[in-house]
Amino acid sequence: MTHTWSYHNSLKDYEIEFLELYAEGKKLDECCPEILKERWESLKNKHLVFLKSFGEAKVEANDYCFYDLVPESFIIDFFKIKSEITQHVLETYEKPQNYDFLLNLSNLLAQIEKNKLQIDTKDLSSDLHNLRARKFKDKLSRLQPYVSYNLFGTITGRLTTKKNSFPLLTLDKNYRKIIKPKNTWFIELDFNAAELRCLLSLNNQPQPQEDIHQWHGRILSNLFGQTMERDEIKRKIFGWLYGPANVSLGIPKIERLYNKKSVIQKYWDGEQIINPFGRKIPADNFHALNAIIQSTTSDTFLRRAIAVNKLLEGRKSFTMGLIHDSMVIDFDRNDKDILEDLIKEFGNTDLGIFKVNASLGTNFGNMRKFR
Repeated sequence: MTHTWSYHNSLKDYEIEFLELYAEGKKLDECCPEILKERWESLKNKHLVFLKSFGEAKVEANDYCFYDLVPESFIIDFFKIKSEITQHVLETYEKPQNYDFLLNLSNLLAQIEKNKLQIDTKDLSSDLHNLRARKFKDKLSRLQPYVSYNLFGTITGRLTTKKNSFPLLTLDKNYRKIIKPKNTWFIELDFNAAELRCLLSLNNQPQPQEDIHQWHGRILSNLFGQTMERDEIKRKIFGWLYGPANVSLGIPKIERLYNKKSVIQKYWDGEQIINPFGRKIPADNFHALNAIIQSTTSDTFLRRAIAVNKLLEGRKSFTMGLIHDSMVIDFDRNDKDILEDLIKEFGNTDLGIFKVNASLGTNFGNMRKFR
Protein backbone atom coordinates (compact mmCIF):
# COMPACT_ATOMS: atom_id res chain seq x y z
CA MET A 1 0.00 0.00 0.00
CA THR A 2 2.65 2.50 -1.04
CA HIS A 3 1.28 3.83 -4.32
CA THR A 4 -1.86 3.93 -6.45
CA TRP A 5 -3.03 5.69 -9.62
CA SER A 6 -5.23 8.62 -8.58
CA TYR A 7 -6.01 10.67 -5.50
CA HIS A 8 -9.09 10.04 -3.37
CA ASN A 9 -10.19 11.75 -0.15
CA SER A 10 -10.27 8.44 1.72
CA LEU A 11 -6.49 8.18 1.25
CA LYS A 12 -5.74 11.67 2.59
CA ASP A 13 -4.04 10.53 5.80
CA TYR A 14 -1.93 7.75 4.30
CA GLU A 15 1.64 7.94 3.00
CA ILE A 16 0.76 6.99 -0.56
CA GLU A 17 2.29 8.18 -3.84
CA PHE A 18 -0.20 8.99 -6.61
CA LEU A 19 1.21 8.06 -10.00
CA GLU A 20 -1.31 10.12 -11.97
CA LEU A 21 0.62 13.11 -10.62
CA TYR A 22 3.89 11.61 -11.88
CA ALA A 23 2.29 11.31 -15.34
CA GLU A 24 1.23 15.00 -15.15
CA GLY A 25 -2.05 14.65 -16.97
CA LYS A 26 -1.44 11.59 -19.11
CA LYS A 27 -4.23 9.02 -18.94
CA LEU A 28 -3.82 5.36 -18.14
CA ASP A 29 -4.23 4.66 -21.87
CA GLU A 30 -1.18 6.78 -22.66
CA CYS A 31 0.92 5.23 -19.89
CA CYS A 32 -0.05 1.64 -20.56
CA PRO A 33 2.88 -0.46 -21.84
CA GLU A 34 2.32 -2.26 -25.14
CA ILE A 35 2.22 -5.70 -23.55
CA LEU A 36 -0.83 -4.78 -21.43
CA LYS A 37 -2.82 -2.76 -23.98
CA GLU A 38 -5.13 -5.48 -25.29
CA ARG A 39 -6.19 -6.58 -21.79
CA TRP A 40 -6.56 -2.97 -20.64
CA GLU A 41 -8.78 -2.01 -23.60
CA SER A 42 -11.08 -4.96 -22.98
CA LEU A 43 -11.52 -4.27 -19.28
CA LYS A 44 -11.80 -0.51 -19.77
CA ASN A 45 -14.65 -1.03 -22.26
CA LYS A 46 -16.47 -3.29 -19.80
CA HIS A 47 -16.08 -0.58 -17.15
CA LEU A 48 -17.61 2.01 -19.48
CA VAL A 49 -20.55 -0.30 -20.26
CA PHE A 50 -21.29 -0.64 -16.54
CA LEU A 51 -21.17 3.14 -16.05
CA LYS A 52 -23.43 3.74 -19.05
CA SER A 53 -26.00 1.24 -17.77
CA PHE A 54 -26.06 2.97 -14.37
CA GLY A 55 -26.52 6.31 -16.10
CA GLU A 56 -29.46 5.05 -18.16
CA ALA A 57 -30.99 3.63 -14.99
CA LYS A 58 -30.59 7.12 -13.43
CA VAL A 59 -28.59 5.77 -10.49
CA GLU A 60 -26.86 8.77 -8.89
CA ALA A 61 -23.13 8.13 -8.50
CA ASN A 62 -22.97 9.60 -4.99
CA ASP A 63 -25.78 7.36 -3.74
CA TYR A 64 -24.30 3.95 -4.48
CA CYS A 65 -21.08 1.99 -4.25
CA PHE A 66 -19.86 0.97 -7.71
CA TYR A 67 -18.24 -2.17 -6.29
CA ASP A 68 -21.59 -3.47 -5.00
CA LEU A 69 -23.15 -3.35 -8.47
CA VAL A 70 -20.61 -5.21 -10.60
CA PRO A 71 -19.22 -8.78 -10.49
CA GLU A 72 -16.35 -9.32 -8.09
CA SER A 73 -14.31 -11.05 -10.80
CA PHE A 74 -14.43 -7.90 -12.91
CA ILE A 75 -13.27 -5.75 -9.97
CA ILE A 76 -10.29 -8.03 -9.33
CA ASP A 77 -9.22 -8.08 -13.01
CA PHE A 78 -9.80 -4.35 -13.55
CA PHE A 79 -7.79 -3.18 -10.57
CA LYS A 80 -5.07 -5.75 -11.10
CA ILE A 81 -4.24 -4.28 -14.50
CA LYS A 82 -4.55 -0.72 -13.18
CA SER A 83 -1.98 -1.68 -10.56
CA GLU A 84 0.34 -3.08 -13.23
CA ILE A 85 0.14 0.15 -15.27
CA THR A 86 0.71 2.15 -12.09
CA GLN A 87 3.80 0.08 -11.30
CA HIS A 88 5.09 0.71 -14.82
CA VAL A 89 4.73 4.49 -14.34
CA LEU A 90 6.49 4.30 -10.96
CA GLU A 91 9.45 2.54 -12.58
CA THR A 92 9.74 4.73 -15.70
CA TYR A 93 8.62 8.27 -14.75
CA GLU A 94 10.42 10.81 -12.57
CA LYS A 95 8.66 12.35 -9.60
CA PRO A 96 7.71 15.98 -10.48
CA GLN A 97 9.49 18.74 -8.58
CA ASN A 98 6.11 20.27 -7.71
CA TYR A 99 4.61 16.97 -6.53
CA ASP A 100 3.64 18.32 -3.07
CA PHE A 101 1.77 21.21 -4.69
CA LEU A 102 -0.06 18.83 -7.04
CA LEU A 103 -0.96 16.59 -4.09
CA ASN A 104 -2.30 19.50 -2.01
CA LEU A 105 -4.29 20.78 -4.98
CA SER A 106 -5.70 17.28 -5.61
CA ASN A 107 -6.87 17.25 -2.00
CA LEU A 108 -8.62 20.62 -2.38
CA LEU A 109 -10.29 19.65 -5.67
CA ALA A 110 -11.48 16.36 -4.15
CA GLN A 111 -13.04 18.29 -1.24
CA ILE A 112 -14.87 20.57 -3.67
CA GLU A 113 -16.06 17.62 -5.76
CA LYS A 114 -17.76 15.88 -2.83
CA ASN A 115 -19.81 18.97 -1.88
CA LYS A 116 -23.19 18.99 -3.59
CA LEU A 117 -24.12 22.40 -4.97
CA GLN A 118 -27.33 23.93 -3.67
CA ILE A 119 -29.23 24.68 -6.89
CA ASP A 120 -32.53 26.58 -6.87
CA THR A 121 -34.07 26.97 -10.34
CA LYS A 122 -37.03 29.07 -9.09
CA ASP A 123 -34.96 32.19 -9.75
CA LEU A 124 -34.97 31.29 -13.45
CA SER A 125 -38.75 31.77 -13.68
CA SER A 126 -38.48 35.38 -14.83
CA ASP A 127 -36.05 34.35 -17.61
CA LEU A 128 -38.03 31.49 -19.13
CA HIS A 129 -39.49 33.67 -21.89
CA ASN A 130 -35.96 33.42 -23.32
CA LEU A 131 -35.17 30.28 -25.38
CA ARG A 132 -31.61 30.22 -24.07
CA ALA A 133 -32.84 30.16 -20.45
CA ARG A 134 -35.27 27.33 -21.23
CA LYS A 135 -32.47 25.31 -22.83
CA PHE A 136 -30.27 25.96 -19.80
CA LYS A 137 -32.98 24.77 -17.41
CA ASP A 138 -33.44 21.63 -19.48
CA LYS A 139 -29.68 21.04 -19.41
CA LEU A 140 -29.67 21.39 -15.61
CA SER A 141 -32.08 18.47 -15.31
CA ARG A 142 -29.44 16.22 -16.88
CA LEU A 143 -26.48 17.49 -14.83
CA GLN A 144 -25.27 16.26 -11.47
CA PRO A 145 -24.83 19.24 -9.04
CA TYR A 146 -21.14 18.54 -8.41
CA VAL A 147 -18.05 20.36 -9.69
CA SER A 148 -15.35 18.01 -10.95
CA TYR A 149 -12.08 19.65 -12.02
CA ASN A 150 -9.39 18.47 -14.39
CA LEU A 151 -6.10 19.28 -12.68
CA PHE A 152 -4.20 18.96 -15.96
CA GLY A 153 -6.74 20.56 -18.29
CA THR A 154 -4.35 23.23 -19.64
CA ILE A 155 -0.59 23.53 -20.06
CA THR A 156 -0.57 26.81 -18.13
CA GLY A 157 -2.08 25.19 -15.03
CA ARG A 158 -5.49 26.83 -15.23
CA LEU A 159 -8.22 24.41 -14.20
CA THR A 160 -10.90 23.06 -16.49
CA THR A 161 -13.95 20.99 -15.58
CA LYS A 162 -14.48 17.40 -16.64
CA LYS A 163 -17.08 16.37 -19.19
CA ASN A 164 -19.92 15.51 -16.80
CA SER A 165 -19.18 18.22 -14.25
CA PHE A 166 -21.52 21.06 -13.38
CA PRO A 167 -20.20 23.86 -15.69
CA LEU A 168 -19.16 26.30 -12.97
CA LEU A 169 -16.30 27.80 -15.03
CA THR A 170 -18.48 28.58 -18.06
CA LEU A 171 -21.77 29.34 -16.30
CA ASP A 172 -23.51 32.38 -17.83
CA LYS A 173 -23.38 35.24 -15.31
CA ASN A 174 -27.14 35.73 -15.76
CA TYR A 175 -27.73 32.25 -14.36
CA ARG A 176 -25.28 32.26 -11.46
CA LYS A 177 -28.15 33.28 -9.16
CA ILE A 178 -29.40 29.68 -9.08
CA ILE A 179 -26.44 28.66 -6.87
CA LYS A 180 -27.22 29.33 -3.20
CA PRO A 181 -24.92 29.04 -0.17
CA LYS A 182 -25.54 26.27 2.34
CA ASN A 183 -24.28 28.64 5.03
CA THR A 184 -24.92 32.41 5.26
CA TRP A 185 -23.18 33.99 2.26
CA PHE A 186 -20.79 33.38 -0.57
CA ILE A 187 -17.49 35.24 -0.24
CA GLU A 188 -15.30 35.52 -3.32
CA LEU A 189 -11.60 36.40 -3.20
CA ASP A 190 -9.48 37.39 -6.18
CA PHE A 191 -6.44 39.54 -6.93
CA ASN A 192 -6.60 43.07 -8.27
CA ALA A 193 -5.07 42.78 -11.78
CA ALA A 194 -3.36 39.45 -11.04
CA GLU A 195 -1.43 39.15 -14.33
CA LEU A 196 0.02 42.67 -14.10
CA ARG A 197 1.03 42.12 -10.47
CA CYS A 198 2.77 38.86 -11.38
CA LEU A 199 4.67 40.64 -14.16
CA LEU A 200 5.74 43.39 -11.75
CA SER A 201 7.08 40.73 -9.39
CA LEU A 202 8.91 38.94 -12.20
CA ASN A 203 10.67 42.28 -12.82
CA ASN A 204 11.44 42.66 -9.08
CA GLN A 205 9.21 45.74 -8.85
CA PRO A 206 7.30 46.63 -5.64
CA GLN A 207 3.55 46.01 -5.50
CA PRO A 208 1.21 49.02 -5.31
CA GLN A 209 -1.30 48.49 -2.50
CA GLU A 210 -4.05 50.27 -4.43
CA ASP A 211 -6.02 49.55 -7.59
CA ILE A 212 -3.32 49.01 -10.18
CA HIS A 213 -5.09 50.91 -12.96
CA GLN A 214 -5.55 53.97 -10.73
CA TRP A 215 -1.84 53.67 -9.96
CA HIS A 216 -1.13 53.73 -13.70
CA GLY A 217 -3.34 56.80 -13.94
CA ARG A 218 -1.27 58.66 -11.37
CA ILE A 219 1.93 57.78 -13.26
CA LEU A 220 0.42 59.12 -16.49
CA SER A 221 -0.82 62.25 -14.75
CA ASN A 222 2.63 62.94 -13.25
CA LEU A 223 4.37 62.34 -16.58
CA PHE A 224 2.06 64.15 -18.96
CA GLY A 225 -0.17 66.29 -16.76
CA GLN A 226 -3.26 64.53 -18.10
CA THR A 227 -5.83 62.18 -16.66
CA MET A 228 -7.33 59.15 -18.36
CA GLU A 229 -10.40 57.08 -17.53
CA ARG A 230 -9.66 53.80 -15.71
CA ASP A 231 -11.16 51.64 -18.48
CA GLU A 232 -9.11 53.45 -21.13
CA ILE A 233 -5.90 52.92 -19.12
CA LYS A 234 -6.74 49.23 -18.61
CA ARG A 235 -7.43 48.70 -22.32
CA LYS A 236 -4.24 50.50 -23.33
CA ILE A 237 -1.99 48.57 -20.91
CA PHE A 238 -3.37 45.12 -21.75
CA GLY A 239 -3.33 45.88 -25.47
CA TRP A 240 0.38 46.65 -25.21
CA LEU A 241 1.13 43.79 -22.82
CA TYR A 242 -0.19 41.05 -25.09
CA GLY A 243 0.58 42.80 -28.35
CA PRO A 244 3.71 42.36 -30.51
CA ALA A 245 6.98 42.62 -28.56
CA ASN A 246 8.36 45.35 -30.82
CA VAL A 247 5.38 47.71 -30.37
CA SER A 248 5.98 50.52 -27.87
CA LEU A 249 3.43 51.75 -25.37
CA GLY A 250 4.86 55.22 -25.60
CA ILE A 251 5.16 55.49 -21.82
CA PRO A 252 8.80 54.67 -20.94
CA LYS A 253 8.27 54.47 -17.17
CA ILE A 254 5.54 51.85 -17.46
CA GLU A 255 7.53 49.94 -20.07
CA ARG A 256 10.44 49.80 -17.60
CA LEU A 257 8.17 48.56 -14.79
CA TYR A 258 6.77 45.78 -16.99
CA ASN A 259 9.95 44.96 -18.86
CA LYS A 260 8.68 42.28 -21.25
CA LYS A 261 12.02 41.60 -22.92
CA SER A 262 13.78 41.09 -19.58
CA VAL A 263 11.16 38.56 -18.44
CA ILE A 264 11.35 36.61 -21.69
CA GLN A 265 15.16 36.47 -21.47
CA LYS A 266 14.97 35.25 -17.87
CA TYR A 267 12.30 32.56 -18.22
CA TRP A 268 12.49 31.41 -21.88
CA ASP A 269 15.39 29.30 -23.15
CA GLY A 270 14.45 29.42 -26.81
CA GLU A 271 12.30 26.28 -26.70
CA GLN A 272 10.33 26.37 -23.48
CA ILE A 273 9.48 28.67 -20.61
CA ILE A 274 10.21 27.67 -17.02
CA ASN A 275 8.18 29.82 -14.64
CA PRO A 276 9.23 30.65 -11.03
CA PHE A 277 7.40 27.56 -9.77
CA GLY A 278 9.24 25.20 -12.13
CA ARG A 279 6.35 24.70 -14.57
CA LYS A 280 7.69 23.99 -18.07
CA ILE A 281 5.74 24.89 -21.21
CA PRO A 282 6.96 24.54 -24.82
CA ALA A 283 6.74 27.98 -26.48
CA ASP A 284 8.11 30.01 -29.37
CA ASN A 285 9.18 33.63 -28.99
CA PHE A 286 5.74 34.95 -29.93
CA HIS A 287 3.93 32.91 -27.22
CA ALA A 288 6.63 32.90 -24.54
CA LEU A 289 5.50 35.97 -22.58
CA ASN A 290 1.87 34.86 -22.58
CA ALA A 291 2.87 31.42 -21.28
CA ILE A 292 5.07 32.93 -18.54
CA ILE A 293 2.42 35.35 -17.28
CA GLN A 294 -0.57 33.00 -17.44
CA SER A 295 1.21 30.03 -15.85
CA THR A 296 2.74 32.19 -13.10
CA THR A 297 -0.65 33.76 -12.35
CA SER A 298 -2.36 30.38 -12.23
CA ASP A 299 0.28 28.81 -9.97
CA THR A 300 0.24 31.85 -7.67
CA PHE A 301 -3.56 31.74 -7.34
CA LEU A 302 -3.82 28.00 -6.76
CA ARG A 303 -1.18 28.10 -4.03
CA ARG A 304 -3.13 30.79 -2.20
CA ALA A 305 -6.38 28.86 -2.58
CA ILE A 306 -4.72 25.84 -0.95
CA ALA A 307 -3.44 28.01 1.92
CA VAL A 308 -6.84 29.65 2.53
CA ASN A 309 -8.61 26.28 2.40
CA LYS A 310 -6.32 25.01 5.17
CA LEU A 311 -7.52 27.87 7.39
CA LEU A 312 -11.09 26.62 6.87
CA GLU A 313 -10.33 23.14 8.27
CA GLY A 314 -12.62 22.35 11.20
CA ARG A 315 -14.93 25.27 10.31
CA LYS A 316 -18.47 25.28 8.94
CA SER A 317 -17.32 27.45 6.04
CA PHE A 318 -15.87 25.60 3.07
CA THR A 319 -14.58 26.20 -0.46
CA MET A 320 -17.49 26.06 -2.92
CA GLY A 321 -15.36 26.40 -6.07
CA LEU A 322 -12.41 27.89 -7.91
CA ILE A 323 -13.32 29.99 -10.92
CA HIS A 324 -10.34 30.93 -13.09
CA ASP A 325 -8.42 33.24 -10.70
CA SER A 326 -11.01 33.57 -7.94
CA MET A 327 -11.92 31.48 -4.91
CA VAL A 328 -15.54 31.21 -3.74
CA ILE A 329 -16.18 30.30 -0.09
CA ASP A 330 -19.54 29.14 1.27
CA PHE A 331 -19.21 31.24 4.42
CA ASP A 332 -20.89 30.81 7.79
CA ARG A 333 -21.46 34.01 9.79
CA ASN A 334 -20.03 32.34 12.91
CA ASP A 335 -16.63 32.18 11.18
CA LYS A 336 -16.41 35.98 10.82
CA ASP A 337 -13.54 35.99 13.33
CA ILE A 338 -11.24 34.52 10.65
CA LEU A 339 -12.46 36.56 7.67
CA GLU A 340 -9.64 39.09 7.89
CA ASP A 341 -7.12 36.24 8.22
CA LEU A 342 -8.53 34.58 5.09
CA ILE A 343 -8.12 37.76 3.06
CA LYS A 344 -4.59 38.37 4.35
CA GLU A 345 -3.59 34.75 3.67
CA PHE A 346 -4.95 34.94 0.14
CA GLY A 347 -2.94 38.10 -0.61
CA ASN A 348 0.30 36.84 0.95
CA THR A 349 1.64 35.29 -2.27
CA ASP A 350 5.04 33.78 -3.05
CA LEU A 351 5.65 36.84 -5.26
CA GLY A 352 4.76 39.50 -2.69
CA ILE A 353 1.70 41.01 -1.01
CA PHE A 354 -1.04 41.36 -3.64
CA LYS A 355 -4.10 43.58 -3.21
CA VAL A 356 -7.19 41.39 -2.77
CA ASN A 357 -10.72 42.08 -3.99
CA ALA A 358 -13.38 40.60 -1.69
CA SER A 359 -17.03 40.20 -2.71
CA LEU A 360 -20.08 38.98 -0.80
CA GLY A 361 -23.49 37.74 -1.89
CA THR A 362 -26.58 35.85 -0.74
CA ASN A 363 -26.33 33.86 -3.97
CA PHE A 364 -23.61 33.45 -6.59
CA GLY A 365 -25.31 35.93 -8.91
CA ASN A 366 -25.47 39.00 -6.63
CA MET A 367 -21.85 39.21 -5.47
CA ARG A 368 -20.82 42.75 -4.48
CA LYS A 369 -17.38 44.03 -3.43
CA PHE A 370 -16.89 44.97 0.20
CA ARG A 371 -14.04 46.50 2.19
